[in-house]
Amino acid sequence: MFKIKLLDLKREYLFLRKEINTQIKDSIRTQDWVLGRKVEEFEERAAKYLGVKYTVGVNSGTDALLISLRSLALKIKRKEFFEERDEIITPAFTFLATAEAIVRAGASPHFVDIDLSTFTIDPDQIEKAITKNTVGILPVHLYGFSCVMERILNLAQKYNLFVVEDCAQALGAEFKNKKVGSFADLGAFSFFPSKNLGAWGDAGLIATNSKHLAKICKALRNHGQFKKYDAEFLGYNSRLDSLQAAILLAKFKYLNKFNSLRKRVARIYDTELSKIEEVEFVRIKNQRPVYHLYPIRLATKRSRDRLLEFLNSQGIQARIYYPKPIYKMKAYESFKKSILNNTEEAVSKSLCLPVHPFLKEEEVFYVVGKIKEFFFKK
Repeated sequence: MFKIKLLDLKREYLFLRKEINTQIKDSIRTQDWVLGRKVEEFEERAAKYLGVKYTVGVNSGTDALLISLRSLALKIKRKEFFEERDEIITPAFTFLATAEAIVRAGASPHFVDIDLSTFTIDPDQIEKAITKNTVGILPVHLYGFSCVMERILNLAQKYNLFVVEDCAQALGAEFKNKKVGSFADLGAFSFFPSKNLGAWGDAGLIATNSKHLAKICKALRNHGQFKKYDAEFLGYNSRLDSLQAAILLAKFKYLNKFNSLRKRVARIYDTELSKIEEVEFVRIKNQRPVYHLYPIRLATKRSRDRLLEFLNSQGIQARIYYPKPIYKMKAYESFKKSILNNTEEAVSKSLCLPVHPFLKEEEVFYVVGKIKEFFFKK
């Protein structure tokens, strides 16, 4: 049993209990369960927050990615799906849903390496990977850190490529004072319970400034229907439940506060861990991260594994995100083109520390103290 958890949803509920219970009771009273008033209200609030014209609520972050890609296939290729030869450039150091969505949309992921200083996709590697088969770029704002969107968009314009942002871990993060999810053709968000804004189950959102793409996405989430009982193309049952939207509305008003509390924890880690030569952490530039997770990198895999074991033994729930590059998973082995050195290093030498908004200051210093104990009292 961990006394300091990566995430503490019980503390969150106790803090939000009144607002959440009110929203749930209102949903029960109105009997408005699927794509109802609560969903519309949530979509409007999210669009305003992100600074985009349109948002589309769906039932998961994975579907947000898939439907975004399907909408681009319909717009660009005039086909329901991409073809296998169509390549979408993306990192292999991320949750597997990123690649899954690409494959399910008919295309092939072209994995490129990351920048170890931020754990996000390296724009230099993107340009090297572009071929005649490249149709798009799918950057991932991992751990709540923004990708270098300015360079990615310049590459997309130069080579006539679409861009879909994977913002699953980064709601509220900014690059040069602009929120992630508002840069590209579409942005895909997840509201899995562990996210900075989490539902009580699966939920997701698509953001775009294109009226045409928003219209296609709305049809795709509802069995491919523009009009009821008349499917235009193959779609999905990916409608956002009103009950999940209600819970997200209750939490939304606290999102900035909770992200600020995460940053407070991260600042303590930054200050204290800078005193430990063996520990590397992300030093931010031109962005405002939201610290979905707080990653650190050690000098060796052995050191990382021993620190993880030690922290867990001291009641601290540290964890490895992610233990395997996507191209080494059986389902995606056929897309492997080369070994990505920075990706391999991140997999073998990094781990994540607790950084949720309900951590008490003494708990943060307990984590720091145990890390110092590990390195200085060997």
